[in-house]
Amino acid sequence: MKRVIFGILLMVLASCVQDSEKDKTKTKPRETEAFTKEFTVQTAILPLEASAKKYAAKWGAYVVLHNEVKLLNTTSVNKLIDKSSAIAQLMESLQSSIPDSLESKPVESRLRVLTTKAKILEQQAHLQNIDPEEIKRVAQEIPQDFNNLNIQLNELFIESIEDFETELDRLVEENRLRQQQKRDSLKAINR
Repeated sequence: MKRVIFGILLMVLASCVQDSEKDKTKTKPRETEAFTKEFTVQTAILPLEASAKKYAAKWGAYVVLHNEVKLLNTTSVNKLIDKSSAIAQLMESLQSSIPDSLESKPVESRLRVLTTKAKILEQQAHLQNIDPEEIKRVAQEIPQDFNNLNIQLNELFIESIEDFETELDRLVEENRLRQQQKRDSLKAINR
């Protein structure tokens, strides 16, 4: 009788092992098209004015972030997952290394927003069930927030109200053009 029970237990155990091996051969989530397909992020970077650029060029973390935002132009969810921790560390470095000449409440606020977005990206990338659409959404927001940082950096060096109004008009027009480009690209994708 003991042999029969032992035999049945061995067969059940062997069956479980075979089932688990079948599960291992299935496609892993990160190998699906949702994770591997490249997509485009709108990374039209707002240029810095000459006076702001002079100070930002000496800010190493800013220069690295500028290049990272450019690299987001064509990416995939897998690439974002792999780079999420490095991006979060870069944002923290950016926030902690701000030069005295660029330090102001608006700039610090924009840096906190960027750091928060990077942390959200990192958190989403390390969830047990990763949502590729959420990672794409956060990746789309980072260049916009970087442009908001550039606006604040430019505003530090605006000399008069007239210059401010001119700059504001220019930024509003650039934003309108960017929004129009986004709408046009969405229309082209939906066709």
